[in-house]
This record gives sequence, structure tokens and C-alpha cells, in this order.
Amino acid sequence: MERLLRLQNPPERAEEALRTLAATFQGDVRGYVVIGNDDDGYRFDAEVGYGPGLLDLKAANGPWRTPGPRLVPNIVAEMFTPNDTGIRAQYAEAGLREATSTMIAPVEGRFARYGSIVLNRHGPPAFSDEDLKVLVRWAAVLGESQSQAIELRRAKLSLVEFTRAFMQAFEAQDFAQLGHAERVTAYALAVGRALEVPRQQLVDLYFAAMLHDIGKLGNGLDLGIEDLEHPQRGANMVASAELLQASAAAIRHHHENWDGSGFPSGLRKEAIPLLARIVAVADVFDVLSSERGQAMPLREVEKALEARSGTELDPSLVSLFGNILRQGRNTKELGRLQDSDLPF
Repeated sequence: MERLLRLQNPPERAEEALRTLAATFQGDVRGYVVIGNDDDGYRFDAEVGYGPGLLDLKAANGPWRTPGPRLVPNIVAEMFTPNDTGIRAQYAEAGLREATSTMIAPVEGRFARYGSIVLNRHGPPAFSDEDLKVLVRWAAVLGESQSQAIELRRAKLSLVEFTRAFMQAFEAQDFAQLGHAERVTAYALAVGRALEVPRQQLVDLYFAAMLHDIGKLGNGLDLGIEDLEHPQRGANMVASAELLQASAAAIRHHHENWDGSGFPSGLRKEAIPLLARIVAVADVFDVLSSERGQAMPLREVEKALEARSGTELDPSLVSLFGNILRQGRNTKELGRLQDSDLPF
């Protein structure tokens, strides 16, 4: 249970609960979690024993449409008879028709309902009322943790929306600066994903990139002035927010140089936080490629980035970003930040 609560990703928590339950009961026990509702549809969110292919299938009609914990008397009647032949064939191929005993419990907490957890036993003995009580207890624990995760995600998305709106209003003071924060964020996230940084680091990177110039607020509204104190000032502005602690460090150091000639601390090479180095590459790229800066052709931008590699910028990140550019996406496409890009 402690491991379940430590996991950050909701599907991972659901899978951990399924693994624990499958090991708790005797015999060949497999299971899955379904999330969704009648209006928006259902989908498989986690599984144990059936293989990852199950997660790609549509969760159409099944026992999850009936609320409440219960032993399912006839899984074929509830999961196969109501569905069309194509769905039935897919479920059968996944092994769901072979279940000899099934029980289900809702996964819900104080804040929201997450879905339903379904356990199937393949072979004797049949699940009992006592087994169902165990499932209900685990579903309640999982439901509470998932509900808290949903609320945290909503809070993060609210902060995302506020941050984006705030930076748009800030940049609107100088038309040439408009869109800079969003473009830098999109470029930075492209690099972060290419590096396969952990999901939480992508969250930190989002806020670091979006807010990297927030410290310029302390120098009036002329965003064209290169204010050497804005990294430290910006970090101070967000330092009191617990969610932005890692982002604050990246904001503070995004003008450090790879060779140690930057500011405010003169850090060099790997002593510069990774997220700060990513934001630096994204920031320089936007200065070189957008109308905000030099609006150079893409080929010239790549040359200019290479010229800064190893002195101003982390050479490995410059090389990685060059690979991203060579994948054929133009700067406008790369710099377009969509809700689906957000790492939450």
C-alpha cells in the first residue's frame, strides 16, 4: 500500500493495486481498471495479466456501467452479449471470455469518482463475499489516492492557465515580445521530451520556460531592456510557491553560460541546472529565429546555435535541438504550444 501511495502517475497506481490484489487471492487472478462515464465513453486505464494490448481496446459495454461493488454472476451476459461482433472478438482474443468468476468495485474518493476495478479469476474457486470486501477496501484506498491526483492535476492546470494569461498580458506591453514565453516553452518541452526527462521535470520545465523572464517586471514594462538582475529577481518572485521550487532554480540560472561567463552566479557546465540549460537553448533559438529578435533563416539559426555551442550553450543540447529541427517541423509548428503538449 505504501508503494501505491508513493507512485505519482494514476495508471501506475492502478496497476500497483491490481498487482497486489492478484497476488492476494489464490489461483489465476487477472484484472483491469476502467475509467470514464456514459456521456464521454469508457477506456481501459490499467491491467494485470492480460497484456498491454488490452489498453488499446475500446471499453464498450461491460460490468463497469452498473454502479456499486458486486460479484458478477455472468460476465458473458454483461461483457459479450451487449457488444457487437468486433468488440466481442477483441475481448475474447485478450482472454476476457475465459474468466470463470468476476467481481467489481467502484474506485472513488472524496473529491471524484475515478472508475471501476474489475478482477477476474480464471479457474476455481469462485470469488466469495469475503473476497469482495477485500476488493472494496483496496478500491477505496486507490480511489482516495486517484481523487487527490485529479484535484492536484486540476490545480496545476489552473496554474498553467493563469501563468499563460499572465505572461500574455505582460508581453502585450511590447508587441515585439508577444508570444516569446509560449514559444520558448514549446521549444523547451520538445527538448525535454527528446531527453525523456521524468514527467515531474517536464512540469518544472514548463513553468521555468513560461516564467523565465518574469523578473523583468521589476524593471518596469520595457521588455527590450536587457536587465542583468532579472533572473535572480524572477527566481525570488516564485520561490515562495512550493510547486515552483525546481522551476525557480532554472529561472535563476537560465543566463549562465556553459563556459562560466554567464550570470548571476558564474556557474559552468553541469553545475548549471539541466532545466536552466534547456531554457537557455530555447531562449536563444527564439531570439535568433523570431521577429522578436533577428528573424534569421532556419539554416542561419542552426549555424548561430553551433557558434554558441560549448561557450554559451550546452553542446549536447544544441546538438539534440538540431536533430529536432531536422525532423522537418518548421519553427512556427515547433513554437505552437497546445494543451495536449502540457505534461500533466
